[in-house]
Amino acid sequence: MYCDKTNVNQLTSLLRLHNIRNVVICPGSRNAVLAHNFHECPDFTCHPVTDERSAAFVALGLCLATRRPAAVCVTSGSALLNTLPAVAEAAYRRLPLLVISADRPTRWIDQLDGQTLHQEGALLPYAPCFQLPEPRNEEERWWSNRLINEALLRLSASDGGPAHINVPISEPLYAFTTPDLPTERVVCEIRPVAQAPLPTELVDRFRQTTLPVLLMGQNDRFPASLVDKLDEENRLLVIPELISNSSGTWRGMLLETLLPSFDFHPDIVLHCGGNLVGKQLKLLLRREENCAVVRVERGSGLPDTFCRLETVVRADENAVFAQLLEALPPNPRVAALKTKLSAVRERLSAYIPTTFSDLSVMRLVARATDLRNTTLHLANSSVVRNAGFFFSGGRCPVFCNRGLNGIEGSLSTAVGCALSDPRLALVLIGDLSFFYDQNALWNRGLNPRLRIVLFNNGGGQIFYQLPGTATTPALYDYVAAAHHTSARGIAESYGLLYRSATNEAETSAALADLLDPAGKKPVLLEVFTRQADNSAERSALLDFIRHAFHETITH
Repeated sequence: MYCDKTNVNQLTSLLRLHNIRNVVICPGSRNAVLAHNFHECPDFTCHPVTDERSAAFVALGLCLATRRPAAVCVTSGSALLNTLPAVAEAAYRRLPLLVISADRPTRWIDQLDGQTLHQEGALLPYAPCFQLPEPRNEEERWWSNRLINEALLRLSASDGGPAHINVPISEPLYAFTTPDLPTERVVCEIRPVAQAPLPTELVDRFRQTTLPVLLMGQNDRFPASLVDKLDEENRLLVIPELISNSSGTWRGMLLETLLPSFDFHPDIVLHCGGNLVGKQLKLLLRREENCAVVRVERGSGLPDTFCRLETVVRADENAVFAQLLEALPPNPRVAALKTKLSAVRERLSAYIPTTFSDLSVMRLVARATDLRNTTLHLANSSVVRNAGFFFSGGRCPVFCNRGLNGIEGSLSTAVGCALSDPRLALVLIGDLSFFYDQNALWNRGLNPRLRIVLFNNGGGQIFYQLPGTATTPALYDYVAAAHHTSARGIAESYGLLYRSATNEAETSAALADLLDPAGKKPVLLEVFTRQADNSAERSALLDFIRHAFHETITH
């Protein structure tokens, strides 16, 4: 039996008809009728998560794993506000996260009534709000139906991104007397795709330039096969980052390290995907006065990341890639530059760290991991940057909250992704990100294939690398947030297998448990390194790459 609330039953029916199956449910009284309906309907898979901030990121991870919308359902009051970090991340990455909030009667707002605040529009500007009525007649039922359809279509629109459905629910709350869900009208949307979106004159421009570049930012949704083909045939110089999920990501990492020494002056850049991790390439392009930028943008935004934007193409990226693959000839300059970078990469493969550090651990993990049956989840700051030296994109899905998040939600997103993915979920995370998001492990549904490597270096390692931070006495305690915390108790509290390491031999031994696909419970490997060793090893690695480059160009 379902509840007696018309708007809740309409929403339940339409979620099912729009093929939304995963719902993360947070505890509460006002949303209990929603939780009841989702639990009652056999078409939904419900995931209980207590912490609303974590729950929203878990739903984000489910979006990534299933490539479908996923919902998080919260009760009234400040519970809704806790979902905002994940909603903002979803907005910048255009991920279809649906927030469903139960609400109290409007008349009690600002009347000192518990858990009652302004919920309508609370997630703006990151998610549009669809405020449902409590229908009393057929016209209001039509209105509620239209609003729900509009919200759910928003999740798959060209702009994509999250949506917020606010559901007012008046007392009495708990009457479950409706035998069946209502039959609801489903509104469908058709979005035609142009087969050849680039005009002839723009294709000719790419064909005639000396060094055409395809720069790939974060990508969660388009396949990389056409990009790989453009790269293999030297039609464009493809510069992907690790989180672009394309092959050849080492090329972007090397350029980041070698600029501005590397002779790199592109004529035209095709810019696709989301945020970039690297900074040097971005700064170089902003200085290149003779470089034009063409942005492929599905939505209505105007990202002018490099201050050189000349053309925005409102099209599907794959249609653009297919058109260029057919139209562009192999480019000899592209081939020559790739050869130089490949020679540097070959030398880098022989690099062996001399100090036990975050980098040496990253190298050990990368060499021990079978990426054919793994999803890789990277936390922000040092971790995502260090991973670029040793992991190569295109070999497994790579996820990272680079839309705008810092330390928030990395672990929760990985936990959510692992809920709907049969592969080993390998999480590489720093200490501040882990301890901030430890409630991600407060989840009864943890996948036993969840494997976490925690780089515990006693604080925010990246802050020691930023120019000028060493001059402030606030660095240690307040900027880098130095600490002496261990994750052992957290792991044991939530039933994870805990391992720790303080040297290379212990790390290698612990990786056997960490990466064993037959393991029966999630594993947390906490690796303890020192800030001074991490800084020294990073300097040594960068010097090695630069020296390898200079040796390459002089031979």
